[in-house]
Amino acid sequence: MNPDGSNPTRLTKDSSDNSVRGWSPDGKQIAFTSNRDGNNEIYVMNADASRQTHLTDNLADDGNPSLLQP
Repeated sequence: MNPDGSNPTRLTKDSSDNSVRGWSPDGKQIAFTSNRDGNNEIYVMNADASRQTHLTDNLADDGNPSLLQP
C-alpha cells in the first residue's frame, strides 16, 4: 500500500481470516494471526509476503503477537 492508503496489495492467498498484528521494528517482517488451520494461530512473514512461517500449533486460540526486539 502506498503511504496515502492507495494501491493496497493482498499478502495472503487463502480465504482464511488473516489479521495483521504487528510489524518488526525494522519493517522487514509482519506478525499476524490466521485461522487457516481451524483456530487462530500466530504466523510471521517477510513484508513482501514471502516465507510465511507458522509459529504456534495448539488447540487453543493464539493471538496478539509482537515482533518487538528484546
